[in-house]
Amino acid sequence: MNTATIALTSLSVGAGLMYFADPQEGKRRRVRLRDAVVHTAHTVETAAGAASRDAEHRFIGLGARAVASLVEKPAPTDEVLTARVRTRVGRLVSHPGAIDVTATSGRITLSGPVFEAEVEQLVNSVRDVPGVSAIDNHLEPHAEAGDISALQGPGPLKLDMARAWVRWTPTTRLMAAAAGLALMALASRRRTLRNTVFRPRRIRAARAGRAGCPRRCLG
Repeated sequence: MNTATIALTSLSVGAGLMYFADPQEGKRRRVRLRDAVVHTAHTVETAAGAASRDAEHRFIGLGARAVASLVEKPAPTDEVLTARVRTRVGRLVSHPGAIDVTATSGRITLSGPVFEAEVEQLVNSVRDVPGVSAIDNHLEPHAEAGDISALQGPGPLKLDMARAWVRWTPTTRLMAAAAGLALMALASRRRTLRNTVFRPRRIRAARAGRAGCPRRCLG
């Protein structure tokens, strides 16, 4: 630790002590700090509890799915499969009422006007609905609403990462946050290591340059 770092640390500690030990405002500041720490701890505890419960439920669900996969289940009826697909469509396009959905023995037919930006996410998501064996794409993609009455109003519903984050489960959010913190720690460690290795070389090179430079270079 160099002299500048020691001085900066000492100055920060001294300023903190003066701030919280002030005869007039120190008590109020310490109370606010305590309340902030308690609130943060409560928030972290709540988030950890939610993530723990979500992970437990997911493990139970995975176990139930594993057991269910060993038992042959009848295929869903066309009415049930149509309802499942319609529910999924409502979260993927801005005008779900314009999409006609029909099911025939696991084969889904999609038809009706839709924005071009929504076609890929719609078809890919419907393909993942349990019970869907194939998709007949009869959709009518349009770049703009134009004079099509069924597409008037909101524009294309394009799923982005911000909206995906809102829909993430507590467990997924916790894992993403942990991964981000790990990457930040790794980057900081590499930066510290790089400075430790290369800074002395730069200092020696600079000193050598000053030593070899004529007096007029320094003046």
